[in-house]
Amino acid sequence: MMRRVLTFSLLVVTLVVVAACAAEAPQGEMSAAMPAEAPAAMPEPARDMAGSEGAVESGGVIVPQQVAPDPRKIIYTGNIGLQVKDPTAAMQQIQDLATGVGGYTSQAQLYQYSGDLMRGMVVIRVPAESYDSILARIRALGSRVLSENSSASDVTAEYTDLEAQLRNLEAAERELQALLTEVRQRPNAKPSDILEVFNALSQKRGEIEQVKGRLQYLQNQVGFSTISVDLVPDEVTAPVIDEGWQPLVTVKNAFRSLVSILQGLVVVLINLVIVVLPVLLLVALPIVLLVLLVRWWIRRRKGSQPTATAPTAGDEK
Repeated sequence: MMRRVLTFSLLVVTLVVVAACAAEAPQGEMSAAMPAEAPAAMPEPARDMAGSEGAVESGGVIVPQQVAPDPRKIIYTGNIGLQVKDPTAAMQQIQDLATGVGGYTSQAQLYQYSGDLMRGMVVIRVPAESYDSILARIRALGSRVLSENSSASDVTAEYTDLEAQLRNLEAAERELQALLTEVRQRPNAKPSDILEVFNALSQKRGEIEQVKGRLQYLQNQVGFSTISVDLVPDEVTAPVIDEGWQPLVTVKNAFRSLVSILQGLVVVLINLVIVVLPVLLLVALPIVLLVLLVRWWIRRRKGSQPTATAPTAGDEK
């Protein structure tokens, strides 16, 4: 009997110990896993960045996103004088370069330079990001660069000022629109009051259009750079005898020149006989008559005067 009681007591004690160990094990595991599950304390500046815009969470770390500043508004302009073998072909190549990068040709001109040599001038507009590369490719088209000038005009301040003006003008326009609506809804509104607000609103709209036009112009100038190319022919590479030279045509042109000169001489002679000679006669006839009349009058006076006799010797005494 005592043995059974002792065995039962040992069994109860064993069960109590096992239950106590089982209860302590989850608590130990929980306390050990707690540091890994709980987020680490975040520094104060990091928490501020996490709450602000532009912060990105990557792998549990808050990385502030860098906001790129607005690009500067710069207008690029280039002028280059290029000596080429064939200005016509070089002009077409430059136009193809502009079209290839999304640009366009603003002006193109070919004219006679010396003899049968042609000289060209072309102005192209290319995207600003392609400005340097297009200039380099244009240089490669010629045998020599005669002149080159490149300029950059920073219009960031003007562009920013225009944007601020536009915002202020649009805000004033909204206020005037609200005021116009309010004046119209007044029971005792006068037409002069409505007209005054309407005129102010129209003036503000005109100022807005002017600012928008200037902004659009600056955007176009900033987005597309201007390159002017003067194409000068290389006289060394010009042929001694041009292709298609025809001596017979030259002789024929010489005879044409001779006939033209003879025709000119005949025309001058006809004009002298028909036009100049009658005019000279009409002008000279009164002069000749006047001269003859004067001479006749002088002769008459001399004939009417008595001739003086010479005194004798007796008279002198």
